[in-house]
This record gives sequence, C-alpha cells and structure tokens, in this order.
Amino acid sequence: MYGAVQSEVAALLREFDKDSSDARISEAVRGVRKYVEPAYDQLVKQLNVLKEGACWDVFTIAFYGETNAGKSTIIETLRIMLGEETRAENRRQFRELATRAHVGEAELAALAKSIEHFTHQLDTERTQALGREAERAEIRLPRQRSLDQLRVQWETAKRTASWWRRLMARLRKSPEQLEFEAEESPFRELEASHCASFNEDQAKVKFIEDTLAKLRESEATAHSRLAELEPFADGDIIGTGRSDFTQDTSKYEFVANGQRFRLLDVPGIEGKETQVIDNILKAVTAAHAVFYVTGKPSAPQTSDGTAPGTLEKIRMHLGDQTEVWTIYNKRITNPLQLEKDLLTDDERLSLAVLDAIMHEQLGEQYRGRFELSAQPAYLASADCVVPLSQDARRREKFTAKSSAASVLTKSGFKAFVDRLTGSMVDDCEARVEEANLHKVDCAVNALRDKLALAQQTHSGPLADRFRSDWQSVDEQLNLSVAGLDQAVKALAENAIANFESDVRCKMYKTIDNGVDNDDLKSTLRRTVRKYQEELEGELPANMKPKLESFQQDVAATIERFKSRLEDLQKAINSVQRPTFGKEFAFEMDFDSGVQYGPLVGAIVGGVLMAWNPAGWVSLAIGSVTILISVVKAVRGFFDSDYKKDQQRSAVNDNLDSIVDAMRDEMWKNRVQLKENVEQHIGEVKEQVRKSVDAAIAVNTQLIKVCTSLMQYTDARSGAKTASRSQAKSKSQTEAVV
Repeated sequence: MYGAVQSEVAALLREFDKDSSDARISEAVRGVRKYVEPAYDQLVKQLNVLKEGACWDVFTIAFYGETNAGKSTIIETLRIMLGEETRAENRRQFRELATRAHVGEAELAALAKSIEHFTHQLDTERTQALGREAERAEIRLPRQRSLDQLRVQWETAKRTASWWRRLMARLRKSPEQLEFEAEESPFRELEASHCASFNEDQAKVKFIEDTLAKLRESEATAHSRLAELEPFADGDIIGTGRSDFTQDTSKYEFVANGQRFRLLDVPGIEGKETQVIDNILKAVTAAHAVFYVTGKPSAPQTSDGTAPGTLEKIRMHLGDQTEVWTIYNKRITNPLQLEKDLLTDDERLSLAVLDAIMHEQLGEQYRGRFELSAQPAYLASADCVVPLSQDARRREKFTAKSSAASVLTKSGFKAFVDRLTGSMVDDCEARVEEANLHKVDCAVNALRDKLALAQQTHSGPLADRFRSDWQSVDEQLNLSVAGLDQAVKALAENAIANFESDVRCKMYKTIDNGVDNDDLKSTLRRTVRKYQEELEGELPANMKPKLESFQQDVAATIERFKSRLEDLQKAINSVQRPTFGKEFAFEMDFDSGVQYGPLVGAIVGGVLMAWNPAGWVSLAIGSVTILISVVKAVRGFFDSDYKKDQQRSAVNDNLDSIVDAMRDEMWKNRVQLKENVEQHIGEVKEQVRKSVDAAIAVNTQLIKVCTSLMQYTDARSGAKTASRSQAKSKSQTEAVV
C-alpha cells in the first residue's frame, strides 16, 4: 500500500516534467521540480517511517503528554485492574515470595516492636548496672583506701624496725601486721561479692544484647527478603517524581470483552525531550488512538518564541491521528479530597477551554476528555506493595476509612476503565485500518499543502502580477505604435504641405515672369522633381529622431517591465515561509537567450525600408501630363492676364492632383508601415509574453498537481468511508444473527 501511494504521487509530480510547445515554458515548469523534489523525498521518508512503524494487528493506544503528568501511574493501575499478563505474573510471584518468607506487614511490625522493646530494655539494664556498680564502688573504695593505709603503715614499721624487733617479728606478728590482716580478710570477701554482682549484671546485659542482635539479624534478613519482593511489587513502572523518569516507550498487551489492545507508555514531551524525541515519534506513529495526559486543568501552553510550546508539539506530533482524547489526571494526596466532587467549578471552566482549543487545533480528530485521579486509584488497587514502604503507608491512609472499590469510584477511574474496555476498543480492525491510512493521507496532504502554499504565496501572486503588468506593458507598446503612426502622419503631412507651398510659389513666380504653355509643362515637371528630391532627402532625416524616440520608448518599456518582473520575484521570494524546508523561490528567466535590442532595432530598420517618399511623387507625375495637355487645348482663347490665371489654375489643378495622389500613396504607405511595425512589435511582445506565460504555466501546473493530490486523497477517504460502512453493517448483521 505504501509503495502504491508513493508511485501514485510520483506519477502526479511527473506533470512537472512534461514538455510544452514552447521551450521556455517547459524549462520554467521543469525548474519547479527542483523545489518539489525535497518535499517528495520527505514524503517518501515519511511513508517509509509509517511502513516500518505502523501496527496493523493490534489496536494501539499511546499515553502521551507532559513529564510527570501520571501516564505511567494510569497504565500501572490498568495493568493491575485488567490483569495484564506480565503484571499478573509479577503479582503471583510477589505473593509466593511473601508467603514463603513470612514477611508480611504483621510479622515485620511485631519484629520491629520486639527490637524496640529489647533496645529499651538494654538501655535500662545498662543504666541500672552502672548504678549498682557505682553503689558498690561507693562502699568498696573507702575500705580499699583504709586497707591501703594499713599496708603502708605495716611496710613502714618493717622498714624502720631495729634488728631486735625484726628478730622478734620472725617469732610473732607485729601489731601493724595483725591490724592489716584483720582488715584485709573481710575486704576480700566484700570484693568477691561485688565481683559476683558485677558479673551477674554483665550477664544480663549480654543476654539482652544477644537477643537484640538476633532480632536485628532477623530484621535484616526480612528486609533482604523485602528487597527480593521489590522487583515483583506493584508500581515498578511509576516514576519517583524525577524528571524524565520514562526514557523508553513500553508496551503492554490487554484483552477486554474479547478485544485485544495495546497501551504505550510514552516518554514525556517536556524536559530533556531531545533525548527521547525518536521514541515519542515512533510511539505516535504506531498508535491508532492517543490519550493526551495532563496534570493541569488548563489549555496547553503555547510557544514563548524560543522553543515550541506544548500546544505546538501536540499539533506537530498528533496532527495525523484519527482519535485524540484528553485525560486530566488530578493530583490528590489526601483521602479527604475524595469526599468532595472530583472537579471544582473553576476546573470545569478551565477544562472546557482546553477542549475548545484542542478541537480548534485537531478538528474532528479530537474526541473528548476524561477526568480522574490516578494516584488514589493506584493505591486502592495495588495490594502487592512492599510492606512498610511509602506505597504501603499511602495505601493504608487511603483505605483506612474507604474500601478499594469506593476509592476507584470516587477517583473517576472505574468510569474510565468501563469506557476503555467498552466502546473505546470496539470495531478495532476497522479503526486500525482507518488510523494507518489516515496517516498516509496526512503525509500526502502535507506535500499538497506545501505545493499549495508555494502556489498561494509565490507562483500565484507572481502570475497575477505578471499578467496585470503585462496588460499595462501591452497597452504602452500599442500607444508607442500609435504615437509613431501619428508622428509619421504629421511629418508626411507637413512635408507634403511644404512641398505644395514650395512648388506653387516657384511656379507662380515663373508664370508672373511669363512662360508659354509648352514651357509650363517642363518647368512644372522640373520643379516637382526638384522639390521631390528635397522631400525625399529631408523626410527620412526628419523621421530619424521620431524613430529613435520610438525605439527608446519601446526599449525603455521592455526594460521597465523586465526590472519590474525581477523586483516582483525578489519581493515575493524574500518573504520567508516554511514550504520545502528552505526558502522557496521561482526564478523566471526574462531574457532566456532572447536579445530584445536587435528585435527593436529591426523595427526601426523595417520602418526605414518601408518608408519611401519617392513613390508618392512618382505615382503623381502622370497626372501632370494630363492636366497640362488640357491647358494646351484652351490656351489661345485668353489674353495675357487671363492666360496667367489659366496657367496658375492649371498648376493648381496639377498640384492638387499630385498632392492628393501623394496623400493617397502616403496613407497606403503609412498603413503598410504601421502593419510592419505592429508585426515586429508583435514579435517582441511574443518573446516578452513567454516570460509571463512561463509564470502562469508554473502556477497552473501547481494548481493542477495540488488538485490532483486532493482528488487522490479524497477518493481514498471515500473508499475508507464505504469500507467502514460495510464493516459496520456486517458487524450489525452478525450481532443480530
């Protein structure tokens, strides 16, 4: 399917490669291809991504949203409640280990209480033993000092005794010795008694210390067994509150009401997003529906101008999804909060704004909103938590006065689960197909939108402005031709008038001086020839400035138009717009190898070749002979003055005939001249108009391709709608049966 779409789009884009009857137009249209090619390459890349990442066998829902919004908490609660396979296996192992190790909360609490009791008893016994030892020392030390004093006296007496007393001391004890020995015997008995009492106290202390050590060893063993429970405890996928806890996308399979579906736990779109963006995009590519999870009862934030905001990311990441839902996960940490309505009035108003903005961004793809509190729901359902852990203490707090079922209802989670396992997973096969095809159509539409944007912002305005400016240039060229025609007429009329005046004056002088009729004819002929030659010499010279002015006007008009086209292209191309990943610019080559100077010069050359004043007079000479012969026939009937009047009249008649003939020939020659100029101007216009036609052709071709792409995706959408209707009808029929 992906290859077929790629081939169809490639076939449509080949419209840019087709040849026109004019090489310049063909070149301009083909030139657009270099701007279209990157966009097409991006489409191919996107189709490959969709082909590799799309899931066709299991209806997949992605939990997408802000960091620490509670996506993993919601999924973990669903894993517990819906008996997700890996979670169920871990819970079974947790219970087996807890039973075998006897590390239930009651046992651990009793052990902790015993340790506390014996710790207190040890402190007490040590204190009492020290007290009793102090009392014994208080009795023993004075008698010790007295005994030490008697010993000193006895030793002194022996040391200072005379030889006689020393001799007598061998026969009987001295009084000092008798006194010392009398005191020593009871002291030794007292000392032995005190030593026995001390050893008895130490034995008691030792017994308590040994007992406490065993209890602590048992506690350490129990805690080591608790550590063995942790990998299997509920909540292992839930973050600790640290940003970016979820780095990879995790998949979890479920079965509900006979329908198999998959949930994706997607990394957060805030925080260190660059590290996880690939995983985020892969997840939403595979998903057929998306839950946007937020912990804030407000619309997603927009860009601050330095980086895309949450709203822009949602539009970029979820724009090609067919189903997007919002989950507002309210943070509740105190059980008393569940005794009230889950949402406040202010939260409802804020969430209504959120819905409106999401619908504005995503259109019909946005399907609605759920509100719940995942933390209480998780704690109510998580009965396989490590004893004495933070989760265990929190669970006890939430279930102390309410049942787990009550907490699930009050937190809104039960309603969410009912919806998720009901209508949310109905008709999965058709929705999988619709979602995957919609992503393909969005990729094609993205290309179409880029082409349409190029047409609307570049080729369209260029074509319109080119066309508008060309109409003005066409009128200016026509005015230049009309101006040249009027200049030719004025020069010719003036030259003929001067010719007529000069010939008449010359002939009148000749008649006044007297001339016979025979000589009048030859004189008139010579005079006409003379002034004809002057006219033939002066008229082209007088025409030259007019022709140069005409040439300059035409050249200036074309040059202004050329500059205008270039300025228009620069102005429109200078507007930075995100079209094909870089600045999109059409460069219409105005010259394209055409030399407009020689073309305009050819017009002047043609005028000079076509303009032949000699023809006007030459064609009129024959009339002179006819008119003079009439004069000969009647010349003898008049006197001298009358003769002169008749001669003047004959000259006037002949001159009038010559001038009329000259005007007639001049008019014919002028018409031919105008036609010649118009023909050459037409050639110039044709060359100039091709630049305009090239811009129009580019714009027309872009419109055609955009229309074809739109018709292609519309046809696919129609086929999908028909397929859904058939599938729904079949499902309803099977249900009835």
